[in-house]
Amino acid sequence: MTEGNAWFWTIRKKDDPSIIIGMISLDDQENNNRGFWLDPQWHGNGFMTEAVQVVTDFWFNTLNRKVLRTPKSSDNIASKKISIKNGMRLIRLENKDYVSGRMLSEIWEITRDEWNKINHQKD
Repeated sequence: MTEGNAWFWTIRKKDDPSIIIGMISLDDQENNNRGFWLDPQWHGNGFMTEAVQVVTDFWFNTLNRKVLRTPKSSDNIASKKISIKNGMRLIRLENKDYVSGRMLSEIWEITRDEWNKINHQKD
């Protein structure tokens, strides 16, 4: 983080910003550029979808990166839905170590050109 290759944000409710309900991060690490976590009680409310859109735009249009890749457990359906909703595509399957153990992981990708075409058509 001090080297300028990782960025972290907390996710808070607009009506009560004193409570942290999740986090999202960006990292220059190969094939692992974005990660997030949201308290399960807040799933399904659009908080992570909104955060993903903001930080992905930051990745491409402030940091000027060319591609964003995110790994996720193949069992994480909610995370997969967010990737699909944001125009990402599955590019690879591999085994990866997670907190809960070794499991099948998916690598998802979107390019800056693809992102901007989807999100900045009116600009």
